[in-house]
Amino acid sequence: MYINVYKILLLVCMCGIGIFWISCSGNSDDSEETEVLLNVSKNTLIADGKDVITFTVTHAGVDITADAVIRSVMDGQILDGSTFSTSKVGMYAFEASYGKYVSKLITVIAREAPGTPSKFVRRICAMEFTGTWCAMCPAGMTRLNYLISSSYEGIVYMMAFHVNGSPADPMVIDQSSILSNKFGLSAYPSCVVDMRGKMGLSENYDVMRSVFNESLDNYPAHCGVGIQSQYDGQATVTVKVKSEKDAEYRLILYAVEDGLKYQQNDGGIYRDYTHNHVVRKLLSASVDGDKLGQIAAGMEKGIEYTVIMDEGWKAENISFYALVTDKNGYVNNLAVCKAINGDTDYEYVNLSLIHI
Repeated sequence: MYINVYKILLLVCMCGIGIFWISCSGNSDDSEETEVLLNVSKNTLIADGKDVITFTVTHAGVDITADAVIRSVMDGQILDGSTFSTSKVGMYAFEASYGKYVSKLITVIAREAPGTPSKFVRRICAMEFTGTWCAMCPAGMTRLNYLISSSYEGIVYMMAFHVNGSPADPMVIDQSSILSNKFGLSAYPSCVVDMRGKMGLSENYDVMRSVFNESLDNYPAHCGVGIQSQYDGQATVTVKVKSEKDAEYRLILYAVEDGLKYQQNDGGIYRDYTHNHVVRKLLSASVDGDKLGQIAAGMEKGIEYTVIMDEGWKAENISFYALVTDKNGYVNNLAVCKAINGDTDYEYVNLSLIHI
């Protein structure tokens, strides 16, 4: 009798434990089944305002899209329905909520439409290689200045790299010979455009124009460049780059000075001469620039430099040139600002004037 009662009690306890274990196990399964899942028809779309992605939301295996709330995490905006389109390139994140449940984030990338004109104004870099000893350089500079002022004002920015010769040039920097060798220059004056195209400065104007036009027509900007300098005895220079597509970039920063007065060989006669656009110093790590790495479409990356003015520089005549190069080492775009509290933001094309 007592033994039977004991067995019954033992069986009841074992059943209770079993029920408790099953109950706990069942709760775990229920938790997985009641998770809200947010799905998207595709993870990329064209930023043309027409391409559409569609979201679906499920709960416990049931489609609850009509009753769920789908929200853009970036700005908190709630979608009107279950579709999304945009005309702005960039990365977007979304989540869905249903009652007390919130889904995991889903990211979507909106890419530039193929063949879309760049939104950024294209600036061109003209590197002149010259020297105070070079008899033909003043005439070459006069021709280059005329061409730029008459046809490319505000588009082409000049930089004068002074190279070694005899007698010695007081404005020489080491990078001048490095770049001269890199570009295979053998005669002066010479000009290298966007670190890609070369031209002599005694060429006829049509030939010189063709080199500038090659950059404008065949190598459009796919990034914008902004630069700012805050000056209080030394300069804090901030450069920012915004890309229209997924791309690798490097940044080359130079200090450039106007108004330097040194004797210049001009057609065989030395005379007083005012030298402008003189490259005084490379501020990045090398002539190939500092690595910015991959910048996603619509994203921005920045870098900051501290610049101590060298003895003999006049801060009021110094400008900073920020050249942004592509994966091939060619200048894709640039920006320039004055050393004393200069500020140049992204420059945008007036898209209303572009016929697509």
